[in-house]
Amino acid sequence: MPTISADKRAANTIKRYRGSFRSFAAFARKRDVRTLTGDDVFAWAEHRRDVEGVSARAINKNDLVAASSVFRWASGRSGGQLLSGNPVTGTTLDEPRIVAQRERTFRGHEIAAILSAASAVKHDDRNPSRSAARRWCPGLAAYSGARITELTNLEKRDIRIEGAFPVMDLRVTKTGEPRTVPLHPHLLEQGFMAFVEASATGPLFYDPKRHRKASRTPPGELQGHKVGKWIRETVNLDPCVSPNHGWRHTWKTRALSAGIEERLRDAITGHRVASVGRRYETPTVSMLARCLQSFPMYVVTYAAN
Repeated sequence: MPTISADKRAANTIKRYRGSFRSFAAFARKRDVRTLTGDDVFAWAEHRRDVEGVSARAINKNDLVAASSVFRWASGRSGGQLLSGNPVTGTTLDEPRIVAQRERTFRGHEIAAILSAASAVKHDDRNPSRSAARRWCPGLAAYSGARITELTNLEKRDIRIEGAFPVMDLRVTKTGEPRTVPLHPHLLEQGFMAFVEASATGPLFYDPKRHRKASRTPPGELQGHKVGKWIRETVNLDPCVSPNHGWRHTWKTRALSAGIEERLRDAITGHRVASVGRRYETPTVSMLARCLQSFPMYVVTYAAN
């Protein structure tokens, strides 16, 4: 089976590809890759859905994209033209129509419940990184729209002052492109900088010593899952909304309502820009900080720390 050079793909992408190719390799049973056809790929996709229980949407978005990426490389010059063509081309599964039950943003009572629960978390000497993740990551997500694993992978060195603005450097991102996001004043009022200053060097929200080396899930990602599970267990949250990713939708919606322009919203959340011309524009930290100052503070009763 051909492989893609690791430097061509983000670590999270390689991780997603791994499961797809384990399944494909088992299904193909060591056949010569040059003999695989579109019918074989379609049969694997159906097997993935009907036997392995993977949704058609996930197969189309993940498995077939992974397979197509590698076969496309193998049929090109960089792959030595091992294949005469890409057998995945044109292969998709029909997806059942899913009707959304509600909006993906949090509602007012959900915002209040999550942030109040986070505020009430006390330092746990037995597992300080877990309590820190529960205490601070929901608020950081609420005021930045960052993905949860971008936050749970933060280290002490990533929180710093640039010019006059406290910022966080998000180094572990979905796209592999790091970005710097200013901290909202409300987080500073709550004592986030004091928490960082009191923290030991290294990760803020997970303890590498507690992570099993044999685990396939990186510690930051694992902690993000645990934060989401804790929110589900603690807050009466609608099952149709994500306990972590819901902040991303909520932040973008509130930022739109606050009049923050699209290019600044995208720069803060790490969304790809919509046009070639905008790719030449790089908003400065001071620009982002000023727009975050206009982002409305969440009105929540916070517990005294």
